[in-house]
Amino acid sequence: MAQLIVGLDIGTSAVRAAELDVSSKPPQLLNYGQIGLPPGSVVNGEIHDATAVAEAVRRLWKSGQFSTTSVIVGIAGLRAITREIDLPFVPDNEVESAVRFHSEEVIPFPPDKTILSSQILSDYTSPEGAKMRRVLVAAAHSDLVEGVVAVAEDAGLEVKGVDLVSSALVRAIFDGATGDQPEAIVSVGAGLTVVVIHQNGRPQFVRTIGSGGNATTAAIASALDLPLADAESLKRRLGDPSPQVEAALQSIQGTVDDLINEIRNSIQYFASLPDRLPVSRIQVTGGGSSLHGFIPMLGAQIHLPVQSVSPLARLDITKVDLTPDQAADVSAVLSTPIGLALPESNPAVKQFNLLPPEVIRRTRINNIQQRTIQVAAAIVVLLAIFGVWKIFQVHSAQNDVNTLNSSIGTLNAQIPKYNLVVAADTAYTQGQARRTAVLGQSIDWPQVVTNLISITPARLQVQSFVGTSGNGTATTPATAPVTTPASSTVSASIGFVATALTGPGPGLTSPSLWTQAIANDPAKLFANPVPTSVTTNTDGSVSFPFTISVTPFASLAKNASLQ
Repeated sequence: MAQLIVGLDIGTSAVRAAELDVSSKPPQLLNYGQIGLPPGSVVNGEIHDATAVAEAVRRLWKSGQFSTTSVIVGIAGLRAITREIDLPFVPDNEVESAVRFHSEEVIPFPPDKTILSSQILSDYTSPEGAKMRRVLVAAAHSDLVEGVVAVAEDAGLEVKGVDLVSSALVRAIFDGATGDQPEAIVSVGAGLTVVVIHQNGRPQFVRTIGSGGNATTAAIASALDLPLADAESLKRRLGDPSPQVEAALQSIQGTVDDLINEIRNSIQYFASLPDRLPVSRIQVTGGGSSLHGFIPMLGAQIHLPVQSVSPLARLDITKVDLTPDQAADVSAVLSTPIGLALPESNPAVKQFNLLPPEVIRRTRINNIQQRTIQVAAAIVVLLAIFGVWKIFQVHSAQNDVNTLNSSIGTLNAQIPKYNLVVAADTAYTQGQARRTAVLGQSIDWPQVVTNLISITPARLQVQSFVGTSGNGTATTPATAPVTTPASSTVSASIGFVATALTGPGPGLTSPSLWTQAIANDPAKLFANPVPTSVTTNTDGSVSFPFTISVTPFASLAKNASLQ
């Protein structure tokens, strides 16, 4: 995921910004820009015309099309300094308090007007055996910092951090080539020249010189009686073979010598400090360093290798599509904003942040408010989505209800038709039930007669046959002369048959045969043979009437003779 940071440099002659994606390797330059300032707007790093500077920053953001309004701002000047302090060893979380306690001895600003930030340089043991910590302290007068922050905020920006220009220069220029050897970075600006000596990317000494490119412009204007704009234009032509240019070159010699002497004195002072290694080289940047002959003169007087460096050499600049000439023109003035946007090369080193405590609190409150607004907006969106979803559900349910009501109306319209069908079905079912009942109670008389003939013993003759339908039972009278076999029992019947039979005598032989035949009827159509009387005829035969119950097995439901 891209990590975008914008560095903002408010210089003497212009405001400059650079936006980097520091998550890529190497860091990628995405946008840059600069807007000039009216003379006197910024003097010695301090803002004198806040309105003009804020307007320039607004124009810069409008023309540069930066993707964020969050920035890290750089400060420089006589009221922004660094000092080394040796402290008795304290834990990391107590370093800031210990620095503030000891800083009054080395920081020239009133304590209530001082903003501090620190970096731990090293831990060591003193000759007395005490464990010590060497700390690099950045200190700035609150008026300087608050002026810069106020201008940025007035332009609509959110200041995330305030860092020293000197530290930004080290991050932008240091390439690791010198290893542990100290090297000097000299940034010649319009109104200030910053000399920072670092060792392996850690600043060891910083000095701000209150002179820069504007001093040479003023010298030309004074010597040749020219407006500053014309003098600036003439300065850019130094080296051309013309009398006016030659006169301009002679007019700046003293100013350039003074600046080089200040730079040399700064490096010599560093070399005089105890336990310092000699400076190995000088790297030069800044718009004022492009002055004709400046770099050769600096090398000749200090006797150290001097080279012009570009902060673009360590970046991926494919996004900004610069030609080599364009890159050479802008590289010198972009060192500070690029360095402000770059993180420390060593993750263990805490970057300076001189943002005033009240601004930090205000920023924290604003962030909380923004997050609260974002959360509230998210909740509102979720509630809106939930409401729309519920409305959709209700609408869908209403559509379902309407569809069901329509179906119910259609079905209700069909009810009379279905009622007729139900009534017809009911009548049919009832008819079937009645038919079944009738068939179950109606006697299949042909089957009865056929079956009666088939079971009548050969020596017996049926003289008469009378059939009667109807439910009931037939029982044997108590005076009956014939004994019914034990297997013959009184049973339900659907009718009766009254018969008169004749057969050989004597006595009860023929009635017994008939009773036995009825009992053994395989079709079980008859039951309960009941004799009434036995008459002996003149020829020795006997006549006897019988009443027989007709069982449900003889019904039309069981037999189909009459269907």
